[in-house]
Amino acid sequence: MLNVVPIPILNDNYIWTIIHGKKTVVIDPGLSDPVLKYHQKYNLELTAILITHHHHDHIGGIDGIINQHNVPVYAPYHEKFNFKYHQVQENSKIQLFDNTLEFSVIEVPGHTLEHIIYHGNKLLFCGDTLFSFGCGRIFEGTYRQMYDSLRKFKSIDPYSKVYCTHEYTLKNLEFLKNYFKDNTFYEKKYQNLSKSMITLPSLLKDELESNPFLNSSYDEFKKLREAKDLF
Repeated sequence: MLNVVPIPILNDNYIWTIIHGKKTVVIDPGLSDPVLKYHQKYNLELTAILITHHHHDHIGGIDGIINQHNVPVYAPYHEKFNFKYHQVQENSKIQLFDNTLEFSVIEVPGHTLEHIIYHGNKLLFCGDTLFSFGCGRIFEGTYRQMYDSLRKFKSIDPYSKVYCTHEYTLKNLEFLKNYFKDNTFYEKKYQNLSKSMITLPSLLKDELESNPFLNSSYDEFKKLREAKDLF
């Protein structure tokens, strides 16, 4: 049985940790100490690290972790890291937990040019590309690249759980209820979730139905993203 738990770090990051028995895989470890302490506390064995992109709050803990745990690191093919890693790209397959879990890699340029996401067994680890009721800022790519990347989520199993790396849900809903002033849905959703300490994971089906960054035309998406950047 697979279990996914968050290790909260920094202001709003989660280091998602997949647990299978006493073995684990971590995604985007921005700090090392919380990961090391968690594994020590629960007597867990780290078996792999998955990276979605190169921003420091997603990779800052890797050196500290691999200094103590000799485990494989999987990361985007064309990145330039100072640690040893397995290069993965579109359609790469990653076998984890002695072939119990297989992830497919999907390239989603936009937030960064080399950003990737991992999907398998109805688990979707999407880094900073898709957020609940939002999407990532466009730092390196173009609006068109990000728009096309978000369209890829439409071909993923809609009953997948969405594990993004930041707890941005309420901030995104604040923006949407301000942007769509005549739509009470986002206000109600905000009120329902405002009592939650953790709003993630969300369900991809819900995002496809209610996240306007996923279901807008290109022109509307661009307007939304520009407005969100100024919010």
